[in-house]
Amino acid sequence: MKRLLVIFTSSFFLLLSPMHAGAITGGQVDTGNRYPFVGLLAFYDAQGDYVHRCTGTLLSPTVVLTAAHCTDGMELVYAYFQITVPDDFRENPTGISGTPFTHPDFNSNTLTNDVGIVVLDQPVTLSEYPTVASEGFLRELKASHEIQDDTFVAVGYGVQTGFPPPTQLVDLQRRFSESPYGGLKPNNLHLQQNPNSTGGGGTCFGDSGGPHFWQDTLIIVSVTSWGDAICRSNDMTQRLDIPSVLDFLAEFGISP
Repeated sequence: MKRLLVIFTSSFFLLLSPMHAGAITGGQVDTGNRYPFVGLLAFYDAQGDYVHRCTGTLLSPTVVLTAAHCTDGMELVYAYFQITVPDDFRENPTGISGTPFTHPDFNSNTLTNDVGIVVLDQPVTLSEYPTVASEGFLRELKASHEIQDDTFVAVGYGVQTGFPPPTQLVDLQRRFSESPYGGLKPNNLHLQQNPNSTGGGGTCFGDSGGPHFWQDTLIIVSVTSWGDAICRSNDMTQRLDIPSVLDFLAEFGISP
Protein backbone atom coordinates (compact mmCIF):
# COMPACT_ATOMS: atom_id res chain seq x y z
CA MET A 1 0.00 0.00 0.00
CA LYS A 2 1.42 3.40 -0.95
CA ARG A 3 1.98 5.96 1.78
CA LEU A 4 0.95 9.56 1.18
CA LEU A 5 3.82 11.85 2.14
CA VAL A 6 2.75 15.44 2.66
CA ILE A 7 5.86 17.54 3.02
CA PHE A 8 5.56 20.76 4.93
CA THR A 9 7.01 23.39 2.60
CA SER A 10 4.57 26.22 2.05
CA SER A 11 4.50 25.94 -1.74
CA PHE A 12 3.40 22.29 -1.58
CA PHE A 13 0.32 23.34 0.38
CA LEU A 14 -0.67 25.68 -2.40
CA LEU A 15 -0.89 22.69 -4.71
CA LEU A 16 -3.27 20.92 -2.35
CA SER A 17 -5.73 23.60 -1.35
CA PRO A 18 -7.24 26.80 -2.75
CA MET A 19 -6.85 28.43 0.66
CA HIS A 20 -4.01 30.75 1.55
CA ALA A 21 -0.81 29.23 2.91
CA GLY A 22 1.13 30.25 5.70
CA ALA A 23 2.32 28.49 12.02
CA ILE A 24 2.73 25.89 14.44
CA THR A 25 -0.68 24.41 15.23
CA GLY A 26 -2.18 24.74 18.70
CA GLY A 27 0.79 26.76 19.94
CA GLN A 28 1.65 30.27 20.95
CA VAL A 29 3.57 33.17 19.44
CA ASP A 30 7.16 33.45 20.67
CA THR A 31 6.58 36.98 22.00
CA GLY A 32 9.39 36.65 24.56
CA ASN A 33 11.91 35.69 21.86
CA ARG A 34 12.52 32.37 23.61
CA TYR A 35 13.83 30.83 20.39
CA PRO A 36 15.90 33.57 18.68
CA PHE A 37 17.96 30.94 16.84
CA VAL A 38 14.92 29.68 14.87
CA GLY A 39 14.25 31.48 11.62
CA LEU A 40 12.21 31.47 8.44
CA LEU A 41 14.13 30.36 5.33
CA ALA A 42 13.08 31.59 1.88
CA PHE A 43 14.42 29.45 -0.97
CA TYR A 44 15.16 30.56 -4.54
CA ASP A 45 16.15 28.59 -7.63
CA ALA A 46 19.04 29.13 -10.07
CA GLN A 47 17.00 31.71 -11.99
CA GLY A 48 16.49 33.76 -8.83
CA ASP A 49 12.80 32.89 -8.54
CA TYR A 50 11.18 32.30 -5.15
CA VAL A 51 10.16 28.63 -4.74
CA HIS A 52 9.09 27.95 -1.14
CA ARG A 53 9.77 28.68 2.51
CA CYS A 54 10.74 26.48 5.44
CA THR A 55 12.01 26.82 9.01
CA GLY A 56 15.61 26.43 10.21
CA THR A 57 17.70 26.54 13.38
CA LEU A 58 21.09 28.14 13.98
CA LEU A 59 23.56 25.58 15.33
CA SER A 60 26.43 28.07 15.16
CA PRO A 61 26.75 31.70 13.97
CA THR A 62 26.68 30.64 10.30
CA VAL A 63 25.28 27.06 10.17
CA VAL A 64 21.50 26.60 9.94
CA LEU A 65 19.83 23.19 10.24
CA THR A 66 16.75 22.46 8.10
CA ALA A 67 15.19 19.68 5.99
CA ALA A 68 16.66 18.21 2.82
CA HIS A 69 13.36 18.51 0.95
CA CYS A 70 13.70 22.27 1.54
CA THR A 71 17.27 22.60 0.25
CA ASP A 72 17.08 20.03 -2.56
CA GLY A 73 17.57 21.72 -5.95
CA MET A 74 17.74 25.21 -4.46
CA GLU A 75 20.43 27.77 -5.22
CA LEU A 76 20.00 30.62 -2.73
CA VAL A 77 18.42 31.17 0.68
CA TYR A 78 17.45 34.24 2.69
CA ALA A 79 17.13 33.72 6.46
CA TYR A 80 14.98 35.79 8.83
CA PHE A 81 15.36 35.45 12.59
CA GLN A 82 12.82 38.02 13.79
CA ILE A 83 9.60 36.93 15.51
CA THR A 84 7.42 38.35 12.72
CA VAL A 85 8.66 38.23 9.13
CA PRO A 86 7.66 40.97 6.63
CA ASP A 87 4.85 39.76 4.39
CA ASP A 88 6.69 40.93 1.27
CA PHE A 89 9.73 38.71 1.97
CA ARG A 90 9.23 36.72 -1.25
CA GLU A 91 9.57 39.58 -3.71
CA ASN A 92 11.65 41.89 -1.51
CA PRO A 93 14.26 39.72 0.25
CA THR A 94 15.97 41.49 3.14
CA GLY A 95 17.18 38.49 5.13
CA ILE A 96 20.71 37.14 5.48
CA SER A 97 21.76 35.32 2.32
CA GLY A 98 23.15 31.81 2.41
CA THR A 99 23.97 28.68 0.43
CA PRO A 100 21.93 25.47 0.80
CA PHE A 101 23.41 21.96 1.10
CA THR A 102 21.42 18.71 0.90
CA HIS A 103 22.27 15.38 2.56
CA PRO A 104 23.93 13.32 -0.20
CA ASP A 105 21.79 10.26 0.66
CA PHE A 106 18.47 12.08 0.84
CA ASN A 107 15.71 10.03 -0.80
CA SER A 108 12.92 12.24 -2.11
CA ASN A 109 10.55 9.27 -2.40
CA THR A 110 10.88 7.91 1.14
CA LEU A 111 12.20 11.13 2.75
CA THR A 112 15.00 9.25 4.51
CA ASN A 113 17.93 11.44 5.60
CA ASP A 114 15.67 14.48 5.29
CA VAL A 115 18.29 16.90 6.59
CA GLY A 116 19.81 19.96 4.98
CA ILE A 117 22.14 22.78 5.94
CA VAL A 118 22.28 26.46 5.02
CA VAL A 119 25.61 28.25 5.43
CA LEU A 120 25.03 31.96 5.96
CA ASP A 121 27.15 34.66 4.33
CA GLN A 122 27.09 36.70 7.55
CA PRO A 123 27.22 35.39 11.14
CA VAL A 124 24.36 35.70 13.61
CA THR A 125 25.89 36.08 17.06
CA LEU A 126 23.83 34.84 20.00
CA SER A 127 24.61 34.03 23.62
CA GLU A 128 23.76 30.34 23.08
CA TYR A 129 22.86 27.89 20.34
CA PRO A 130 20.98 24.60 20.48
CA THR A 131 22.83 21.29 20.36
CA VAL A 132 21.95 18.14 18.44
CA ALA A 133 21.16 14.86 20.17
CA SER A 134 23.97 12.33 20.48
CA GLU A 135 23.91 9.03 18.60
CA GLY A 136 21.20 6.71 19.92
CA PHE A 137 19.71 9.35 22.22
CA LEU A 138 16.09 8.54 21.36
CA ARG A 139 16.73 4.79 21.32
CA GLU A 140 18.10 5.00 24.86
CA LEU A 141 15.07 7.00 26.03
CA LYS A 142 12.83 4.29 24.61
CA ALA A 143 14.87 1.47 26.16
CA SER A 144 14.59 3.14 29.58
CA HIS A 145 10.78 3.45 29.12
CA GLU A 146 11.02 7.23 29.56
CA ILE A 147 10.17 8.44 26.08
CA GLN A 148 6.46 7.56 26.23
CA ASP A 149 6.00 10.19 28.96
CA ASP A 150 8.12 12.86 27.28
CA THR A 151 6.98 15.88 25.28
CA PHE A 152 8.75 17.57 22.40
CA VAL A 153 8.69 21.28 21.54
CA ALA A 154 8.28 22.26 17.91
CA VAL A 155 9.13 25.75 16.66
CA GLY A 156 8.32 27.21 13.25
CA TYR A 157 6.72 29.74 10.94
CA GLY A 158 4.32 27.44 9.12
CA VAL A 159 0.57 27.32 8.61
CA GLN A 160 -1.70 27.57 11.64
CA THR A 161 -4.84 25.46 11.44
CA GLY A 162 -8.25 27.01 11.97
CA PHE A 163 -11.75 25.61 12.36
CA PRO A 164 -13.25 23.70 10.74
CA PRO A 165 -10.37 21.65 9.26
CA PRO A 166 -8.77 22.03 6.80
CA THR A 167 -8.99 25.82 7.28
CA GLN A 168 -5.47 27.32 7.31
CA LEU A 169 -4.40 30.72 8.66
CA VAL A 170 -1.37 32.85 7.82
CA ASP A 171 0.54 35.30 10.03
CA LEU A 172 4.30 34.66 9.40
CA GLN A 173 5.05 34.61 13.13
CA ARG A 174 7.40 32.31 15.02
CA ARG A 175 5.37 29.95 17.19
CA PHE A 176 6.04 26.98 19.43
CA SER A 177 3.96 24.09 20.77
CA GLU A 178 4.34 20.78 22.62
CA SER A 179 3.57 17.32 21.24
CA PRO A 180 3.61 13.94 23.01
CA TYR A 181 5.49 10.87 21.83
CA GLY A 182 3.86 8.72 19.17
CA GLY A 183 6.48 6.17 18.13
CA LEU A 184 10.09 5.62 17.10
CA LYS A 185 11.30 4.27 13.77
CA PRO A 186 14.84 3.88 12.36
CA ASN A 187 14.58 7.19 10.47
CA ASN A 188 11.69 8.99 12.16
CA LEU A 189 10.34 10.19 15.48
CA HIS A 190 6.54 10.11 15.29
CA LEU A 191 4.75 12.76 17.36
CA GLN A 192 1.04 13.14 18.09
CA GLN A 193 -0.48 16.51 17.19
CA ASN A 194 -4.27 16.32 17.44
CA PRO A 195 -5.17 19.07 19.95
CA ASN A 196 -8.45 17.38 20.80
CA SER A 197 -6.73 14.31 22.23
CA THR A 198 -3.34 15.65 23.34
CA GLY A 199 -4.11 19.19 24.46
CA GLY A 200 -0.97 20.24 22.64
CA GLY A 201 -0.18 21.07 19.05
CA GLY A 202 2.10 20.23 16.18
CA THR A 203 3.45 21.36 12.83
CA CYS A 204 2.02 22.27 9.45
CA PHE A 205 3.05 23.61 6.02
CA GLY A 206 6.02 25.98 6.23
CA ASP A 207 7.34 24.32 9.41
CA SER A 208 9.51 21.89 7.42
CA GLY A 209 13.04 21.72 8.77
CA GLY A 210 12.06 23.29 12.08
CA PRO A 211 13.42 21.85 15.32
CA HIS A 212 11.88 19.48 17.84
CA PHE A 213 13.44 20.00 21.25
CA TRP A 214 13.42 17.29 23.92
CA GLN A 215 11.32 18.46 26.87
CA ASP A 216 12.32 21.98 27.98
CA THR A 217 15.96 21.62 26.87
CA LEU A 218 17.77 23.02 23.84
CA ILE A 219 18.64 19.53 22.60
CA ILE A 220 17.26 19.06 19.07
CA VAL A 221 16.26 15.45 18.51
CA SER A 222 14.60 15.81 15.10
CA VAL A 223 13.41 18.21 12.40
CA THR A 224 9.95 18.50 10.86
CA SER A 225 9.68 16.31 7.76
CA TRP A 226 6.15 15.23 6.74
CA GLY A 227 2.63 14.64 8.00
CA ASP A 228 -1.05 14.38 7.11
CA ALA A 229 -2.77 16.80 4.75
CA ILE A 230 -4.79 18.71 7.37
CA CYS A 231 -2.09 18.78 10.09
CA ARG A 232 -4.27 17.08 12.68
CA SER A 233 -2.75 13.64 13.20
CA ASN A 234 0.71 12.53 12.09
CA ASP A 235 3.85 14.58 12.67
CA MET A 236 6.69 12.48 11.24
CA THR A 237 10.02 14.07 12.06
CA GLN A 238 13.52 13.23 10.84
CA ARG A 239 15.73 11.87 13.61
CA LEU A 240 19.10 13.53 14.17
CA ASP A 241 20.54 10.87 16.50
CA ILE A 242 21.42 8.40 13.73
CA PRO A 243 24.90 7.94 12.20
CA SER A 244 23.99 8.99 8.65
CA VAL A 245 22.70 12.37 9.86
CA LEU A 246 25.43 13.01 12.44
CA ASP A 247 28.14 12.25 9.87
CA PHE A 248 26.61 14.81 7.50
CA LEU A 249 26.39 17.49 10.22
CA ALA A 250 30.03 16.85 11.17
CA GLU A 251 31.07 18.04 7.71
CA PHE A 252 29.90 21.52 8.81
CA GLY A 253 31.62 21.40 12.20
CA ILE A 254 28.49 20.37 14.09
CA SER A 255 28.61 17.58 16.68
CA PRO A 256 26.59 16.67 19.80
